[in-house]
Amino acid sequence: MSLQGSADEVRAAPLLGRTFWLVPLPVLAFMVCQFVGWTLAPALTHISVPLDVAEGYAWGREWVIATYKHPALPSWLLEGSRVLTGAIGWPAYVISQLFVMATFLIVYTLGNDLLGRRRAIAGTLLLAGVAFFAWPTVEFNHNIAKLPMAAALPLTLWRAVERRSLGWWLLFGITAGIGLYAKLSTLLLLAILALWMLWDAKARAQILTLGPWLAAATTILISLPLLDWLVRHNFAPLAYAAARTHEASAGYPQFFADVALNVAGLFALMAIAGLLLRKRAPAPADGGDQKPDARIVSFLAIITLGPLMVATTGALLTGSGLKASWGNSMLSYAGMFAVAGLNLRVTDDAIRRLAIAAIAITIVTPLAYGVAVVVDPRKSAPTRVNWPQAEISRRMVEIWERETKAPLRIVAGYFWVPDIITLTAPTKPSVLTGRSLADSPWITPARLAREGALLVWDGSPNNPPRILASLVQGREIRQERFTAERLPKGREIVINYAILRPAPID
Repeated sequence: MSLQGSADEVRAAPLLGRTFWLVPLPVLAFMVCQFVGWTLAPALTHISVPLDVAEGYAWGREWVIATYKHPALPSWLLEGSRVLTGAIGWPAYVISQLFVMATFLIVYTLGNDLLGRRRAIAGTLLLAGVAFFAWPTVEFNHNIAKLPMAAALPLTLWRAVERRSLGWWLLFGITAGIGLYAKLSTLLLLAILALWMLWDAKARAQILTLGPWLAAATTILISLPLLDWLVRHNFAPLAYAAARTHEASAGYPQFFADVALNVAGLFALMAIAGLLLRKRAPAPADGGDQKPDARIVSFLAIITLGPLMVATTGALLTGSGLKASWGNSMLSYAGMFAVAGLNLRVTDDAIRRLAIAAIAITIVTPLAYGVAVVVDPRKSAPTRVNWPQAEISRRMVEIWERETKAPLRIVAGYFWVPDIITLTAPTKPSVLTGRSLADSPWITPARLAREGALLVWDGSPNNPPRILASLVQGREIRQERFTAERLPKGREIVINYAILRPAPID
């Protein structure tokens, strides 16, 4: 069977074709090991949830469209899981790995369209060597929520163009709309894909047809509530992103070194599987030894390298810093790009070795992570997932109730400490956080005066976060000390607090 024949067969498949659901055994085994390993490792070792998860739970109970940082899709999912299961922690790890598994499945599907079955399997398995798909995935945040959308946008666009299908154009628009609720940087990928459409002759010929306009209208319709929120809140997430950009300290050498380290394992896996050897091998029956079409290679290059190029160019033009994490969620097609760009010869033996190595990584790495969490090599203070969250929440709630004789409704501070206090507090208090009161619009000045607030922070008692400065002024600042199971002997976690008393009840 020729490569063209394989592509024709895929194009003949229905909307949810067999290659989407009938996952090859090596890819399926890899996905299952990823899910099991990276769900159990944090679920069995974390005492508290990671930083972004705690923040997501705190925002989720407000059911807002967005916050001053990001749109709220991850928060909705976290709060929804809490409502459905009555639990915190493990549902977040499950959700995160479901998003990762969906990403792998989508990547394989597009790879099968572009490169044929063998190379698609190899390109997917190579993602075991991308560091972003390991330790960072224990923390369900906007980067993880964006993953399947960032992978599905190229798939739906490619099929829409290749098949001239209104159904795929509609799916592209739906994916784009949902992706914006995951993270606004989805706009960056959409801009890159729009440039590809202008550059690619086949895509360019369809710009004035109904499909692209249907996709654009669908995206706008889905994102209208988000756009309305952004306008009413002065595009706060964009201002936050701009501020973070200027705060980023990494220069070009460090940025590219971080990116190289992130994908170094991918090249190690290729070497282990023998994919880098130039020795002639029998040509696989599905055309796996044929050189991929230049149009396919360029498409994979654009969707893989485009965001990194835009990030570095933007930093150069604005004089801002760089963070390697900005391009991580665009690395889903790094394996597929490597297979196509290097014209790798993928044999059954190479797939077997690659599958064994990928599965071994997804078993060993979560075990190593679990050991690192339990041992906790940090000597000055425990990592956040080792904080005694439940004890902190229980004791701080008791202090509030003893002092005020009122239920705790608001906890104020700049991330993490207020988040973990509200996480298991029985009254499910709201969090007042951010840089000013405007960053928590669910808490009005009238509500703050009526319900009062527990003001909390760690670090120096004389240096409260900016949002608390005026609230703390003139109030007694006290400290509560906590020991932690994995904290070095003699060390304590110290939380500073002050009480803004609620208005007396008439």
